[in-house]
Amino acid sequence: MTESSLYLSAERLDAERSVLARRVHRMTGALTSSAMSRMEDSVPWFQALSANERASVGSIVEAGVNSFVDWFGSERINTSDVGGLFANAPRELARALTLQQTVELVRTIMSVVEESVAEIAGDNRIRQAYLRESLLRYSREIAFAAAEVFASAAESRGAWDARLQDLMLDAIVSAEPEHTIESRASAAGWHIDQPVTTLVGPVPQSRMPVETHIEQIRRTARNQNLDVLVGIQSNQMIIVLGASAEKYLSTTKIKPFLTHFGPGTIINGPIVANIRIANASVQPALSAYRATALVKPTDRVLSHDELISARVLTGDREALQPLITKLNNELREDVRETLATYLEQAPTIEGCARQLFVHVNTVRYRLKRVGEVTGFDPLSPQDALTLRLALMLGRLG
Repeated sequence: MTESSLYLSAERLDAERSVLARRVHRMTGALTSSAMSRMEDSVPWFQALSANERASVGSIVEAGVNSFVDWFGSERINTSDVGGLFANAPRELARALTLQQTVELVRTIMSVVEESVAEIAGDNRIRQAYLRESLLRYSREIAFAAAEVFASAAESRGAWDARLQDLMLDAIVSAEPEHTIESRASAAGWHIDQPVTTLVGPVPQSRMPVETHIEQIRRTARNQNLDVLVGIQSNQMIIVLGASAEKYLSTTKIKPFLTHFGPGTIINGPIVANIRIANASVQPALSAYRATALVKPTDRVLSHDELISARVLTGDREALQPLITKLNNELREDVRETLATYLEQAPTIEGCARQLFVHVNTVRYRLKRVGEVTGFDPLSPQDALTLRLALMLGRLG
């Protein structure tokens, strides 16, 4: 209690408080209108709100004045009761306003009431001082209450966002219908029609908790204006990234995310058109990551298509389908025959030429043509294995 309040007895304080509370209550409508007019004239973010959001703010303004009346007029001014202003508003308030805007809203309401102190309390300076003291205490407590509401709302929203991202990642991995993925992506705030790629690698093994790595991955994505999904499944960490253009998903751009994986090989999946078909990026990456057990990669990051033959040996026959299609549809029969002869019967250019009764330069030209069309060089041992598997599986139809 301040020095001004000490001049009044407890009984007199109760009486004065009741008088002032009634006067404030009678002016509720006028105070609310003044506060709304003040915000329309001087608060830029309020001017940008929709009609429904403005109406919601108007309700909060009126509730703020009424809350002060109830708080001020009670027999005991209990500061723990001021949070009632936000009891029914957290969801609406958290969606419409930031914490900073809410504090500005409360400040505006209290400023309007304070400017009306003389009108409310009359010429009695003790009443005026007591009312100003109460406004100061109420403003402080309501600001703390707003902070608690927003902290709670942020915590709940963070937990929900994490759960929504988990569901979205599960839907992509499980190849659920595109409309299901789109619905969940929209709810998660994902940009639906931007290109997407995938990283799959070992789970972090540092002393830092996995949750901290995940939060840092999300922060890195935000700093680069990327959409991100990240999750741990079994012994692997999956990161799905979305960007406004494919160039933002290049090896250079994804480099900051690599430090959050554990030791071992990281697989970069293909870039696909949008999140609806993200499974077409995730599945090749998961398949290639499983296939790393069959090889001894020396690079930290490998593309999904660098392990196609190993993927086939782990059961992913679909990995070869694009290559089979190219062999059958984009190469002449004599080129395919030359490739088959070179890989399966005469693994030298000269021997292949003798087997086919053609010039060695013809064999060289045809094998070069295979590389140009498919991207796989028959003269490379690793590519040769992939091409031979494609020829074999292609014969099955």
